[in-house]
Amino acid sequence: MSLSVGCAPKSVLEAGQSTALDGVDLVQMTDAMAMSLANDPEVIAEFQRNGPLVVVVMPVENRLTGEIIPRGAATAFTGRVRTQLTRQRSELFSWVMNREAWYDLRKSELEGIDPGPSPEAISPRFALTATFSSLTHEDPKRRSIYYLCAFDLKRLDDRTIIWSDKYEVKKIAVKGFLD
Repeated sequence: MSLSVGCAPKSVLEAGQSTALDGVDLVQMTDAMAMSLANDPEVIAEFQRNGPLVVVVMPVENRLTGEIIPRGAATAFTGRVRTQLTRQRSELFSWVMNREAWYDLRKSELEGIDPGPSPEAISPRFALTATFSSLTHEDPKRRSIYYLCAFDLKRLDDRTIIWSDKYEVKKIAVKGFLD
């Protein structure tokens, strides 16, 4: 299992600047997580033993304080990790649609759309999960938020984690007039 330090914390020190996760974090985080996962020795060994890892991407678990990450934004983080892995090492992974998404697609009854085999026909062996947590501190002069975004690749048959990594960032905003 790979456990690395993640990205070096950064700070935002501008009046009125948002302390929320942003597009820069999205790119840095997902690039780092995809590179870490694609080059992990245990993941590569699993591929060499059994072929492509059949993976389902789970919804982000939101444990943020002081803000809620919308489902669409959360999906962007895990979706970009999947896309980066497909670009970098497509041979390592076979991605399976989440069961709920498959049933939602089937219910939509769109003409000409074949949602593929039912979830019972293809079972993922692994789940890619992400948990976003934060600690918030606010006083009359500034607001700071420390984010910890942990990613895991879990074996579903015995629930062991074969890869884990994290992205950390601390953002500080000085409060300005009318903030």
